[in-house]
Amino acid sequence: MGALRNLLLSVAVAFIFLMPFASAPVYSDEWDLFFGGVLPATAPIIIIVLMLDVMMSQVWKDAASQERIQQLNFIIKTNCLVAFTLLLAFLSIFFPVLLGS
Repeated sequence: MGALRNLLLSVAVAFIFLMPFASAPVYSDEWDLFFGGVLPATAPIIIIVLMLDVMMSQVWKDAASQERIQQLNFIIKTNCLVAFTLLLAFLSIFFPVLLGS
């Protein structure tokens, strides 16, 4: 699928596994800053980048061969699956903080 796309998916999957450790923002000079600030703030950005890759893959399908179209369809499905899973992981942390529970 390409090095950059695989790196993006790897970061997204790592965020999915780290998201349960995210907490309410407690800013200090320790790992609390990463789990309470960086992780919840960058997860939506990664979701947006994954969706931009889906959009560009759709555009590239227009002038592609049949073999390349199948590859792009696989990329689109993989990106959507990872983005949806990351969105669910993010929302499971975001909604309780938003609602004050």
